[in-house]
Amino acid sequence: MQQADSTRPFKREDAGRRYAKTRYSGVFQRLVAWREQRLAKRLLAYPWADCNGHIVDLPCGYGRFYPLLKQMDFKVSAMDQSQAMVDIYSDQDRFDAADHAERADVLEPLPPQAAPARRALCVRLFQHLHHPELRVRALQTLAGEGRQIVMTYYDDGSLHYWTKRAAMRLKGKKVRVKMIPRAAFESEVEQVGLRVLKRVKLFPGIHAQTWVLLAPR
Repeated sequence: MQQADSTRPFKREDAGRRYAKTRYSGVFQRLVAWREQRLAKRLLAYPWADCNGHIVDLPCGYGRFYPLLKQMDFKVSAMDQSQAMVDIYSDQDRFDAADHAERADVLEPLPPQAAPARRALCVRLFQHLHHPELRVRALQTLAGEGRQIVMTYYDDGSLHYWTKRAAMRLKGKKVRVKMIPRAAFESEVEQVGLRVLKRVKLFPGIHAQTWVLLAPR
C-alpha cells in the first residue's frame, strides 16, 4: 500500500495555488495557521547537538513553513508527493539557491540530496495515514539515521474527536481524518527507535492536532 491510498495529492498547479490562497482564509483557520507557526518555531528551537543546519520539510505543501525555516537559518530539502506543490514551493521569489525541492514519497527512502539532513518537519500528514504500518514506515523515513523530528498527529483525546465523528455521521460520510490514541502513537514511535521529548496541543481540549518533538532513544 502506497501513500496515495491515504492521501490525495494535487496533480495540477492551478489547483494547488487555489488551495494556497483559500485554505487559511477564514478567521479560525488564520488563528490555527498562526498557532502552528508558533509551535513549529518553538520546537525547532529545541537544542540538538547533532543539528547540522539542514532540515527536511515533508510534506512541504506550497511552502507555508519555508519563511520560518529560512528565518531560523536552515538549509531546506523540501519534498511532497504532489509535483504541483513542489513546483509552487520552488517557484517562490525567495527560494534560496542552496535549497532544493523535489517530488518524494514519505514511504520510500529520501532522495540523496536530503539524506544528510539532521532534522525533519512533518506537518499535517499523519492524520491521513490510517494504517499503523504506514505510519511506522513514514516515521522510519523521517528518522533516517538519527534525525530529530518536529511533527503533528491528531490525538483522539479531545472534544475535536467527538465533534468530528458526530458531524460526519450526520452527513452520512466516513471520517477521513485519522485520530490516533496517544498510547498507539507512542508505541509506533518506539518501534522505530524514537522517543517523545516534547508534546504540545494546538488548542488543548478543543483541537485534536498535537505537536511532538521526537529524537533517537
